[in-house]
Amino acid sequence: MEKMGSFARKRGRDLKKKAHTGDKKAVREYRQARQAVKESMVNQLKRDHKCRRESIHNLMACFLMTMHESYGFGRDRLLRLRDKMQSEFDAIVAGNVSVEEIAGYLKSELDLDIDILEKDPNAGHYRQIEFKVIQQMSSSFLMALLDEFGFKKKHLENAYGYVIGLSNRLDEKVMDFPELCAKVDAVINKGKGAKNNGEKAA
Repeated sequence: MEKMGSFARKRGRDLKKKAHTGDKKAVREYRQARQAVKESMVNQLKRDHKCRRESIHNLMACFLMTMHESYGFGRDRLLRLRDKMQSEFDAIVAGNVSVEEIAGYLKSELDLDIDILEKDPNAGHYRQIEFKVIQQMSSSFLMALLDEFGFKKKHLENAYGYVIGLSNRLDEKVMDFPELCAKVDAVINKGKGAKNNGEKAA
């Protein structure tokens, strides 16, 4: 689809030159090509947004399930983690802080050298979007555990290691993202039901 958009843009430029000659057919084709470029760009933005939204949703489930399985987080702490991660993520997206600055802070203050800046220059367009989301969400996860729950170097390393372990299970098809998201929802909803019944949730 990206190539089609590029082709349409090139054709639009060629037709624009012809349109200057006053050729009615060229003018009509130029307008059609320009509309095709606009539609192609809009559709590409929609696909990019969908890829990014799904990546954020799936990764959030991955981080929450990691903390539930490895640290026994129940509904309350999972919601605290989710909200804090969202706050950190929003700050990154807004440009108030960068992934590079967070990585530098973790290295200088905690001597924590976790490769959250990993990139693959040969990855395709959508994989590049996923890589960026992984960097942003990983940074948000580590800072949320540090700020909200007081995790130090060892626990941050362990928690991130558990995330990678869960990610490997997903890669190996031991579990898929819909199943993972359903499990997270079940934990949160179960905890909510327990609170509503007057029981103490973790």
